[in-house]
Amino acid sequence: MERNHKKQCSIVVAYDRRRGIGIDNKLPWGRSLPADLQHFRQLTTGGTVIMGRKTYESIGRPLPNRQNIVLTHSKLDGIATASSLESALQMASKDTIYIIGGATVYAAALKSNVVSRIYATEVDAELPADTFFPELDDTWRKTSEESHAADNANIYPYIFAIYEK
Repeated sequence: MERNHKKQCSIVVAYDRRRGIGIDNKLPWGRSLPADLQHFRQLTTGGTVIMGRKTYESIGRPLPNRQNIVLTHSKLDGIATASSLESALQMASKDTIYIIGGATVYAAALKSNVVSRIYATEVDAELPADTFFPELDDTWRKTSEESHAADNANIYPYIFAIYEK
């Protein structure tokens, strides 16, 4: 697929040391990393978020102040749906597009070569997980890293990292 030069497409993901992103359709760390949720909100507000059906179901509602598009072959009430990543990208009305999961959608986005940046929260813990973020190939470079220690609100140390092609 040709990259649309006026739109920027990024992945937003949080994973643990083993690249775990989910367990039983929930975050492995639950709500114990509020800084990550705040970071996610700041990044994605005002843009388009594209997610798979399971990710949408785990969130439970459209995310406010963002165009939400769910990849599914089913019709969902009150939310835009697309049957493919390519269709979702064409539907995006915002110039900034964030792919927010899950694993199948991340893999498709990486394979399609439409993503130029990855915003990763790297959680310094090994937690039970049944869903994982794909390994990145050597075309990706870490261009930014911001480390944070655990604190009263965030029970695990974490890094906000940016990878770019």
